[in-house]
Amino acid sequence: MTMEISEEAKLAIANGAMVRARQRLVRDGCRTDAAMRRRVLLLAAERNLPPAEYAKLMHKRVITGSILAFCKKHDVSLDWLMDGSLQGLKRMKYVPKPAPKKAPSAAELLAKMAHLNPPNLKIVTDYINLLISQRSGPNA
Repeated sequence: MTMEISEEAKLAIANGAMVRARQRLVRDGCRTDAAMRRRVLLLAAERNLPPAEYAKLMHKRVITGSILAFCKKHDVSLDWLMDGSLQGLKRMKYVPKPAPKKAPSAAELLAKMAHLNPPNLKIVTDYINLLISQRSGPNA
């Protein structure tokens, strides 16, 4: 007697695992409106979306057309947004946040100031002196 499993049986086992995983998500409340709104808010915070972009998804009753338009516009997986499917989350594009700009060094500032004409150089110097005086004032 061989211990091989047919392809059909392997597929049934895999499907059973997916069904159990989906049932776990449903028991945990992944399909509730509140859970979907939390996912929308997390995505909006991650991608710095203005409230106007996702306002239609925050209403008590959400229209399917609004959800589809949002998903298409922002490359969001519909099954992740609606059901919390992690496979859908894996398929989504990752949009990295832009790196924060670093402040220019003193040498870079001096090089830029060397190109200013005398009246503008005086304005910049006076402003720097004002900032320094405010910083080292009585409250510092």
